Amino acid sequence: MPAPAGSTGPCWASVIVTMLDRAPLLAAPRLARIACAALDGCAPEAPGRLWGYVVLPDAVRLVVGPAEGDTLSVFVERLKARTAGDLLAAIRRGEDVDALDTVLRFSPVWGGAIYRVWAAGFHCTPLWTEYKLNGALSALRQAPISAGLVARAEDWPYQRPTPAFVTL
Repeated sequence: MPAPAGSTGPCWASVIVTMLDRAPLLAAPRLARIACAALDGCAPEAPGRLWGYVVLPDAVRLVVGPAEGDTLSVFVERLKARTAGDLLAAIRRGEDVDALDTVLRFSPVWGGAIYRVWAAGFHCTPLWTEYKLNGALSALRQAPISAGLVARAEDWPYQRPTPAFVTL
C-alpha cells in the first residue's frame, strides 16, 4: 500500500474477503457462527488490532491495523486458512449437501476432488487518517443494512461490535 504524499508509517485497512464465486455459503446460520468463532480466534494475530468484522452471506468484511509491510497479507491468508478449515469440517460433518456442492471442485490435474471456500486474494482499502478509519467502521456497521439483510445494524448477529467513534 503506497502512502499518499505527506503520510508516513503504518495505516489501517478495510478488507473484503469473498467466497468462491460469491456463493452465499455463509447464509446458513450454523456456518456464519463458525466463521465468527474463527474470526474471534484469529483476532490476537491481527496486525495492530481487529477493530471489527461483519460476516455476510457471500463475504467477510473487516477493519484492521495499523499494519506495515506484508503483515496484513499474512494475516488475511491465515484467517482464510483457519476459517476454511473450520467451515469445511462443519460442512463434511453436517447434512448440508448444498454447501458441499458449493465448495467441491474437480481437479483434472490432481485427478480428484478439491475443496475451496474463498476466492483468491482479497480487496484492501488503506485508511491513512482517523477520519477514514471512522468512515470504514461506520460502513462496516451498515453493511448488513446495505445488503438488505436487516433493518437495524444491531439486529445482525454475525458481527463483532465496532467502536462508534475512534479518537487516537
